[in-house]
Amino acid sequence: MPWDFDNFWNWTLEIAAGKAIWWYGWLILLLLILLLWIGKKIKRELVPILSDEEGNVRITPHALQELVSKSCLDVEGIHSPSTTIHRQGEHVRLLVRIQVNTGCNIQDARKKLKDRLESIMVDNLCFSNFGGIDLIIKGFKDSK
Repeated sequence: MPWDFDNFWNWTLEIAAGKAIWWYGWLILLLLILLLWIGKKIKRELVPILSDEEGNVRITPHALQELVSKSCLDVEGIHSPSTTIHRQGEHVRLLVRIQVNTGCNIQDARKKLKDRLESIMVDNLCFSNFGGIDLIIKGFKDSK
């Protein structure tokens, strides 16, 4: 199928919309945008923990999410944690979404979880750029 490119630069929208090449161009543009979006979602950057004269230490987002999940196992009344990592300049903040028991004292559970996670992050892992933890209650679970 020969393409008719006569006076390509003089095409109006009505003429261009009638040509298959115009639609193919839009389709290719949308596919490229979709591929870039998927690539950005799949790409997981390493989270810097500390940096000194001996070198850098970084952790994968998956390992950090696993650390939060295992820390929540020890805190009574907290279930199903999911973690999102946010960078605010040099600092790393964790957004932790949890389910709590209906009979749980939320202030106590929050304090225990924050203390536990901050202890692990700062004392054990030596996070030099740890900015803190934000908690979101995403649901309630019946205490059994």
